[in-house]
Amino acid sequence: MSKKNQFKELEDKLSSAQEQLKRAVADYRNLEKRIQEDGLMIAQYSKSQLVNKILPALDSLDQAVAGAAESEAESGWLKGVMMAIKQLRQALVEEGLVEIDTSGQFNPSLHEAVDVRTGENDKILEVVLRGYILNGKVLRPAKVVVGKSQPEKMSEEATKEIETEEV
Repeated sequence: MSKKNQFKELEDKLSSAQEQLKRAVADYRNLEKRIQEDGLMIAQYSKSQLVNKILPALDSLDQAVAGAAESEAESGWLKGVMMAIKQLRQALVEEGLVEIDTSGQFNPSLHEAVDVRTGENDKILEVVLRGYILNGKVLRPAKVVVGKSQPEKMSEEATKEIETEEV
């Protein structure tokens, strides 16, 4: 084998090894990115699980304050509970929790209609349970009462079906 052939063969092997090294480095960087993304996803999942466990307690505290009599409005215990609620809400906001806006029109991706009453079409009339978004994702939709301009009238066929089922 001539020296030129040996040299050419060594150059090819070197080039091949360099390409393999580049691919290995790129694969390693991709793996690092994936591991980092997975870690963030796990952290967000854990956060959402914790917030989901805290929200019922916050709801109960809100109900307790709402149910307090006017005579208790100036009492120390009620002020303390209200302060604790405010601090808890602030801590949750700092973690990325945002309350879903319930003023205005019904949005099925943010709200869950639990009842329908006479009122302006698709307008939220009452909030039964607050809803929340955590880091851009709906954690819990707001449970609301939605307005309907007039109740839908049943067709004669549907009315007859109900009457025959009752008989």
